[in-house]
Amino acid sequence: MTSEMLRAAVRNNALWCNGVCEAHGVPGEFSATLWLHRQGTPAFYPDVITLTGADTAREQEEAIAVLIRSRKGGWGVKDSYAALDLAPFGFQILFGGEWIGIEAADMHAPNDQSLIWKRITTAVELEFWQRAWGGGDPPRTMPIFANLLLRNEDIAFLGAFENGALCGGGILNRQSGVVGHSNVFAIKRSDCAIRAGLVQKAGEIFPGMPIVGYEHGEDLTGALELGFTSLGPLRVWVRS
Repeated sequence: MTSEMLRAAVRNNALWCNGVCEAHGVPGEFSATLWLHRQGTPAFYPDVITLTGADTAREQEEAIAVLIRSRKGGWGVKDSYAALDLAPFGFQILFGGEWIGIEAADMHAPNDQSLIWKRITTAVELEFWQRAWGGGDPPRTMPIFANLLLRNEDIAFLGAFENGALCGGGILNRQSGVVGHSNVFAIKRSDCAIRAGLVQKAGEIFPGMPIVGYEHGEDLTGALELGFTSLGPLRVWVRS
């Protein structure tokens, strides 16, 4: 089951990244082994996401070598199975992490009664949410998340409020038979409390579905403490 959930988590993430780009009018491309974007993605989003593991690593590395010759500038690659060696092409590892997942039946995250969760539904709310997620600073370029995403019933931007003030949030996306959770942020609250609330909301909005995602460092530790299982390693490579 873990391998099936891992494959679903990888596919879900690629579909989500493609959806973010498509909402800006510039979708990426899927092949049997990877997702790629030739024009350049929004900030923090990779240009390539591998969809298969070590058995296709050489094919993926060759495709990436061709791609980086076709466009100048920085590149990011999400090495979904930690199977690539991109150092010969001028890449460095930005970070390593773990895919995580939890079955609906195993979700027992504690409920913080002081938090009021709200689904973001308007352009004004989304702008406010994005600024909070970004640490309070206005975006230096165009917003990462286009308003078009709010019209998709399979995507939920969520904010957690305490005494009327936004204190955290995250994004849920239902694709590939699972619910991906991402962009978890907390303001003057613990990340674990926000993630726990987000997991609960996922169970309410998309009942009965597994929740997946990826994390590293302290965020990974917190997710595992909430009951998530590590599904497998990933790496993110960058090239200037």
